[in-house]
Amino acid sequence: MTVSNVVNGRTERVSPATAARVERAVADLGYVPSAAARSLVARRSRLVGLLLPGRPDGVSLLASPHDVAVTGALEAALRERDHHLMLRGVGDAADVRDSVRRWGLDGVVVMGFTDAALAGLDLPPAVPAVLVDVDGGTGPAERPARAHVRSDDRAGGRLAGAHLAGLGHRGLLLCGPVDGASRVVAERLAGFREAAADAGLPADAVRVAHARTTYDEGVALGPRLADDVRAGTVTAVLATADVLAAGVVRGLTDAGLRVPADVSVLGYDDAELARQVTPRLSTVAQDTAGKGRLAAELLLGLVTGEDAAPRSATVPVALVARETTGPAPS
Repeated sequence: MTVSNVVNGRTERVSPATAARVERAVADLGYVPSAAARSLVARRSRLVGLLLPGRPDGVSLLASPHDVAVTGALEAALRERDHHLMLRGVGDAADVRDSVRRWGLDGVVVMGFTDAALAGLDLPPAVPAVLVDVDGGTGPAERPARAHVRSDDRAGGRLAGAHLAGLGHRGLLLCGPVDGASRVVAERLAGFREAAADAGLPADAVRVAHARTTYDEGVALGPRLADDVRAGTVTAVLATADVLAAGVVRGLTDAGLRVPADVSVLGYDDAELARQVTPRLSTVAQDTAGKGRLAAELLLGLVTGEDAAPRSATVPVALVARETTGPAPS
């Protein structure tokens, strides 16, 4: 019992001399407390699951720079509180139940799903969960065990539209997964259109092009936009992620166009990639690391019952102008 008190930080229950003897013995023996044993006693695993959409075999779950940044910050924040992160790809409710029950997860963070896909996961109502960039259920039975972290996507779209309209652009295009399933993309598009309307542009000044959020999709899209750029119907492009924007820049350049002299390209996220490519990407910055830290704080508040933290949090956005946006071609 004396050793247990010292190892678990309850040094007020033993004399300073005894505590010092125990600490020396711990150091000499290289003793490390058994996490499994502590979990059994506390009835908590101190394991948090990060649930992401399952991908085909051999494809990384963390293909997006956004997801990498959020995950890194989430893991660091959990580690500071002596919790451990387990990454799991899931596709349906059975996968979720298997993960939660098999590993005895204290809670889960869910990221990368559309609202419709999340509904199919059927998250156990009693398991604390933080939903990143998705709404999910908000019924009375679910609300006590759920929290939300998101970016102000509509404000980000407005910033992008105002920046490009302020540079004189009148032919705007948003590219990304615009199939209607993503609330994030829908909000950014809505804000983009609001900014265009505020600048006095007609409703048809904003066009959309569907593309998955990958570099290769952007490269393939660039040449398809080339004719519209040369005709002047598209003078600026907003991509819903920096990795997609970088591909668009490459594709437009391969088609013989100059960025930003012929066409401006604006990214989203302000990932490290935005500062590494040439020309450096102008982008809408969101605090991806802040998302991860907030997700950890909210989840641990739910797990421990410390409900002082709000049930939802929104991270801010900001416009970062670099080298891929400039005045509209005359």
